[in-house]
Amino acid sequence: MNIQIETAQLQRALDTVSRAATSKIANNDDLGIFFSAHDDCLEIEATDYIIGIHVEVPATVMESGDTVIRAPYLIDLVKKFSAPSVTIHTDKEKVVTVSCGQSENDLVMGLAGEFPRLETLDQTQTAVLPSDQLKDMYQQTRFAVGGDNQRAIFTGILLEAQYRRARMVATDTHRLACRDVELEEAMARPVSLVIPEKVWADLIRLLPAEDSIPVTIHWFRSKVAFSFGNVYFVASLIEGEFPDYRRVFPATFQAKAVIDRKSLTAALERAALIARNMTYRTVTLKWSDNQLETSVVSAEYGSMEETIPCQYEGAPLDIVFNCFYLLDILKHSYGDTVTLHMLPNGPMLVEQEQDELYRYIVTPMRGN
Repeated sequence: MNIQIETAQLQRALDTVSRAATSKIANNDDLGIFFSAHDDCLEIEATDYIIGIHVEVPATVMESGDTVIRAPYLIDLVKKFSAPSVTIHTDKEKVVTVSCGQSENDLVMGLAGEFPRLETLDQTQTAVLPSDQLKDMYQQTRFAVGGDNQRAIFTGILLEAQYRRARMVATDTHRLACRDVELEEAMARPVSLVIPEKVWADLIRLLPAEDSIPVTIHWFRSKVAFSFGNVYFVASLIEGEFPDYRRVFPATFQAKAVIDRKSLTAALERAALIARNMTYRTVTLKWSDNQLETSVVSAEYGSMEETIPCQYEGAPLDIVFNCFYLLDILKHSYGDTVTLHMLPNGPMLVEQEQDELYRYIVTPMRGN
């Protein structure tokens, strides 16, 4: 193989596949990064057996061929190149020479035939979603994902889409975040997939920060793939049935409050200074007469009380919540106010001002 490629192109391509080339498993360095040069195109692949990423970039191909570069510092090396172009060639046994300006580097070569190449999913179903909406849905649900010590299904985010609406749902069984978006174009077929949160995180990092681009989602059996621009990203789905989250939303509530979002957030942040040192990190909310009283009591650290005006409908109500579960949703909320729907000893629904497409349910705690 003998190619020349713009340094910036190679840097961007390696940065993209680096999501699958980091040392997530012990033998990742042995896998290396796969290169295939042909028809003025350089294909680059990396995998950590959890995800796999394939990128295609233009290159001047003097000699076609495949190779694997096993040097774990390749990505960092190329980042430090400053000359406008890079040459990669394999004219030495078991060595790949990577040159840029006056820098010439002989790197250890692996066997291309032994690299676990990514396979394009066959017989896939597909759906197309705009990247900006995918990012918004992810950011507004990811904080409700369960931890690694929970069942696997709770470590993923459910993606549903049908006709002109898409939805992401995440839950750790104590709270649930649900974000809908309206689509400009109708979906060709419905989709319901549970995708690991860590896969979503890697995908979102690869999407453009500014412009929105179409992202095609492919799925077949236990695999899902995302294609956009020059990137093809493959990962495994979480097997199992996502909980029937619709049953979590009560049909009716007995109390309702509309409260200033910033005032509530600030009060809870002050309460969190004590609550963070408590076993269940709780705060008590006392609703009555168009006001909310937040309070925290700790025998070891002290106590605090604060009163916030609000519009309240319903009988007086005391409810104990995990303070940080409330802060999570408030920090991802927008608008001047939030609307809270409540039940005695039941879950609380948080809704956004003039936006019914973003909902959050949190269950109460029994005490400190």
